[in-house]
Amino acid sequence: MFTIYKTSPDGILEVLEKFEKNSWINITVPSKEELEEVARLCNIPIGFLEDPLDLEESARIEYDEETASTLIINDFPVVDSNNKQFNSYITIPIGIIVGPDYIVTICQQPSSFLNALIKKNVSTLMKSRFALEVLLSISTQYLDNLKNLNKHRLKIERNLRDSLTNKQLYDLMEIEKSLVYFLTSLKSNGDVLTKLFRIHSIKLYEDDKDLLEDVKIENNQGIETTELYTRILSSITGSYSSLISNELNNTMKTLTLFTVFLTLPTLVFSFFGMNVSLPLADKDPKSWIITLGIAFVFVNLIGLALWRRRIF
Repeated sequence: MFTIYKTSPDGILEVLEKFEKNSWINITVPSKEELEEVARLCNIPIGFLEDPLDLEESARIEYDEETASTLIINDFPVVDSNNKQFNSYITIPIGIIVGPDYIVTICQQPSSFLNALIKKNVSTLMKSRFALEVLLSISTQYLDNLKNLNKHRLKIERNLRDSLTNKQLYDLMEIEKSLVYFLTSLKSNGDVLTKLFRIHSIKLYEDDKDLLEDVKIENNQGIETTELYTRILSSITGSYSSLISNELNNTMKTLTLFTVFLTLPTLVFSFFGMNVSLPLADKDPKSWIITLGIAFVFVNLIGLALWRRRIF
């Protein structure tokens, strides 16, 4: 489906029923017929509309001389629908097509930041400025989602101090996966922003250049924040891996000590159980206590040796 917007003389973003010049066409999950209709009426290459719908499409800029249209593909974060536990994220592409008469945004899923632009009443008359506003909203959304991931990480970290469960480790894995998606996409988006400073197909005024600089700063901040959170998360997972290994070593040490102390009496009792006469058995019916004493002496000798070696 697609929706057509245009800024009225009063500066209000209005919904139109038909295509008009200087309007914004927002396309979401379109059919093939809708793509062909938009391509024909807006004079846009059909490939510019199809490429952003590929979830594996990488961020880039492409210019078509015949139609004088520029395609900007950027990745933005969305909640991973496969994870039902909490909001982990993946990134998908969005296409921004700047043409002589129209500006088009196209994506496989609805995006909240475009709804925010609608409420903000961004002007569709300045197409370059509109495209930069979309890019700025994408960078801002990364920062907002990074804050959410960090809050969840802090919550998991507090719970880990009380008890360690598999669910908490799985949640940390989901956060780490989200950060990998973010870092890869933010770096690709940064390359696109760098090219925007040099490309001539999109005319930028001084105010537009300042806005592009702001977008670049926001994107770099997202990269630095993602790298910082990734290092923190790696440190946490490494520390808790060491704690788990240490607890396992302590458990194995305890079990080994029990085995040693139980093995010594067993050896003594087994020796005197093989048709061997007990010491003083013919003189004292309670001579079996001597067997217990021998086992007790061995246990104490081994215990003293282990204690001197500070094994326990």
